[in-house]
Amino acid sequence: MAVFIVAGSAAVRHVTSALAAGRSAEAPVEEDATDSSEDKKKVVVRNSRTAYGIDSGEEDTIRDYLDTWFGALADLSEQDVTQYFDLSDSQGAVSAAIDQTALSFLVGVRSLQDNDLRLTGYTCGVTYTGAQTLENGDLEVTLEEDHAVRFSFIDGVDSYSSGIEHSFVIRRDGNNCRIIEHQKEEDGYLLIEELYDEKSQGAVRAQTSQILDQIKSELLDQARQDIDALSQAKSEAAASSEPAALCGHDYDRTAAVAYAMDWVDPLSVIRNDAWGRYDEYGGNCNNYISQCLYAGGIPMDTEGEEQWKWYGDSVNTRQTASGRSGSWAGVEEFYDYAEGNTGYGLAADTTANLYTGQAGDILQYGVNGVWNHSVIITDVVKDADGSVKDYLINSNTTDRINYPASAYAYSDLRLIHILGWND
Repeated sequence: MAVFIVAGSAAVRHVTSALAAGRSAEAPVEEDATDSSEDKKKVVVRNSRTAYGIDSGEEDTIRDYLDTWFGALADLSEQDVTQYFDLSDSQGAVSAAIDQTALSFLVGVRSLQDNDLRLTGYTCGVTYTGAQTLENGDLEVTLEEDHAVRFSFIDGVDSYSSGIEHSFVIRRDGNNCRIIEHQKEEDGYLLIEELYDEKSQGAVRAQTSQILDQIKSELLDQARQDIDALSQAKSEAAASSEPAALCGHDYDRTAAVAYAMDWVDPLSVIRNDAWGRYDEYGGNCNNYISQCLYAGGIPMDTEGEEQWKWYGDSVNTRQTASGRSGSWAGVEEFYDYAEGNTGYGLAADTTANLYTGQAGDILQYGVNGVWNHSVIITDVVKDADGSVKDYLINSNTTDRINYPASAYAYSDLRLIHILGWND
């Protein structure tokens, strides 16, 4: 079935224009149509390893690991990343098992989705940010990953992610380099790691695989239920009606999406210094979302118990134009504000069918009943019959551009449909 991106196609063009203008001169460019499929799948290093004392063997180990990871996502077929770890080392064995489970889970979740989330091409960029030799001689390497991928169901659209932090501890034994420890700041990986840390307290190494298998099984079972519910909502969307705009002022969706495009970058993390940043405090996602809504004309609200404001970094619940409300940067708090606010300020519908959203609306992701990530819709992907197939979204922490909503590791979604605002 043909797929069309219809609601905000200017958003897709905006990224291309930004790259052409030179804001990110090293950004991956579109491959020529004559390139082979292998040419479209690669890991590239964006700066010099020698400046950090990283040798070719250590770099090759990192590149091979990332290439295997993306190869598995390209085919949605699990591949073995444990081969790059020192499994004779206790920490190496545990870290390898967590990584393999995170990859297996992401492949599993994407395979459950209705959309074909295999990759027709990818470029994974590596930017080294540091390296230090530990007391035992191991090398700790830190880097940031960016990637541009093309998903099969929307082939021709580049989806970008940037600012994904990695830490590798690598041990050299003769000519061999093996990973002893790996950590990654990305949603799916963090979900597995945090659940393992929670469930493995007091466990011995022999129980690692059993614990991780149980975590993956439970998460995939929940994902099946979530995706079944989303499929049901999709089938009911055609019968849903547009909610009445019970507000006095319109929401400028075009301005909100334009702001969302201005403050993400395909290669690196950028933030608007006029606002606080909360990447180190649970994520900058809802701070970014609030900025987008403000750019779309939604005014700050300092009235009543439900407030939405940012005048400074300190939390302030008084009805004054000072400090910030929890709803500005908090995911659950923002939903509560959108759901409960009456009178002055934001007017939103939190009961609309998930698949009736528009560019400029907000999606929130959750797992096991905990809602922990907000994103803004930048485009609506529709089938030839006009029904919504997916959304393209932008986000902070991880920073993403034109990324399919269905490609996240989190499988539960809810929509905040922005109507406008009231005096």
